[in-house]
Amino acid sequence: MVRFCRRPSFSFSLGFTLIELLIVVAIIAILAAIAVPNFLEAQVRSKVARCKADMRSMATGIESYCVDNNTYPLYGQIKPDNTVYEPATTVGLYDKNEFPMYHLTTPIAYITSRFEDPFATKIPGPEPYIRYINYINLPYHLYTLPNPMSEANKQDILSKSGQWRMIACGPDGDRGADAKLNIIYDPTNGTVSDGDIVRTQKYSESVPRQ
Repeated sequence: MVRFCRRPSFSFSLGFTLIELLIVVAIIAILAAIAVPNFLEAQVRSKVARCKADMRSMATGIESYCVDNNTYPLYGQIKPDNTVYEPATTVGLYDKNEFPMYHLTTPIAYITSRFEDPFATKIPGPEPYIRYINYINLPYHLYTLPNPMSEANKQDILSKSGQWRMIACGPDGDRGADAKLNIIYDPTNGTVSDGDIVRTQKYSESVPRQ
C-alpha cells in the first residue's frame, strides 16, 4: 500500500512596506501637529479661567473686607533688593511684585488663601509673594506713598479703575508693563497672546490706559 505524504503548509506573515510605514508616520505627524497646539490652547484657557475665577473670588473678599472695615485692604511690596514691605512703604507705581496682604485671610478669612498667578513663571526670584496675583489699593498707592503724578492724573486713574486693581501675567509671562499700555489678554490669540489679565473695581476684564 502506497502512502502519500502531504507537503507541509507554510503561512507567510507579510510586514509593512517602507512606503506604508512612511505614510503611517506622516499621518501621525499630521495628527500631532493638530493635537499639540489644541492641547496647549486648552491648557492656556484652563489657566486663564482659573485666574479669572480667583480674581473674582478675591474681588468678593476685598469688597466684603471694605464693608466690615470701611476701607480697602492695603498691599505689600517686594523691592528689587528682595526687601519685603507690608504694607508697601516706598514708591513703585508699576512694581511687578505687589501682592495682597494678610488682612484678607487673618483674622477673618475673606478669602481662604492669597491666590497665586498661574502664569508667573518668568518673574525672577524665589519669593512666594511674587507668585501672587498682583493687587494694589489705588487711593493708598496714589496718595499715601510718595508719588510724582499730578492730581489730575491721579483722579483720572481713580475715575476709570475705582479703588483697587488686580493684574496677572497672562500667557506671555510678564506682568504690569502691558497693563500700563492697556494691552489686555485676548483669548482669541491663545498661547501667543501678549497682554495682562486685569480686573479693577469698575471693570472685570479691562483697565484704562495709565
